[in-house]
Amino acid sequence: MTKRKIDKARGERIRHVRSEILKIGSQEQFAKLLSQYGTPVTRGAVGNWETGKEVGIENLSRICKVAQVNLDWLAYNRGQPKGLAIASFDPDSPDDDPFEAGYTREHWQGSQEGAIPEIDGKLGAGQGQVGEVINLPVGKNAISGHAVKAEWILPIEYLRNEAKASPAKTIVMEVVGDSMSPTYQPGDRVLVDLSQDTMTSDTVYAISDGESEPQIKRLQRVPFSSPTEVIIISDNENLQDFTVELNRLQILGRICGVIARR
Repeated sequence: MTKRKIDKARGERIRHVRSEILKIGSQEQFAKLLSQYGTPVTRGAVGNWETGKEVGIENLSRICKVAQVNLDWLAYNRGQPKGLAIASFDPDSPDDDPFEAGYTREHWQGSQEGAIPEIDGKLGAGQGQVGEVINLPVGKNAISGHAVKAEWILPIEYLRNEAKASPAKTIVMEVVGDSMSPTYQPGDRVLVDLSQDTMTSDTVYAISDGESEPQIKRLQRVPFSSPTEVIIISDNENLQDFTVELNRLQILGRICGVIARR
């Protein structure tokens, strides 16, 4: 009989999730919590995992979903515990990718109240960048998401009342290129509210055509057009505007604010 490998370091990470992140004192309570999200888990199983014995990827992903931690960190000690923010902006990914709810923006938790994640992806005021997309195995499938490269601490009242943004669904992205100058300069960071993914007014949005990297552009609806058309506007007066049908665009979110050096 082949002896199964013991991974004590992984066991310590599972113990850390239970006792330090979730603040659960007993293995039995942890087992009961995990059992609410799938097949029943016993206290004995949790005890085995915490000593480094084998644990399946399905149970690892369940722990990550409950504790809102990075699966790559828990399983393989790669990256940070709170490493993922949102589903990937990768234009080449299929529309039916099986994203897990535990990896969406609203489930990400920062180091303190008011923390907004800056993801490893850039909005093009010209040519955007998808950034590093991390692929993680979950059972027979895989999920992908962006690494969080920084946290920005912003007052909740400002986000809700002034920026008119959802604190739980807002991210920070860097601007590259000068097509939106002088309003948005290269190196500026913008607040993107992912919950505002439809065009409700003529303003600035993060957009994608489904084939290229995400862009930051001003959208203006064409009156009386059918099907509805929008003018895609670059604030840089040296660049030409163009018109497309609205249904050809993917609106990722509304630009709600800018963090800039002026």
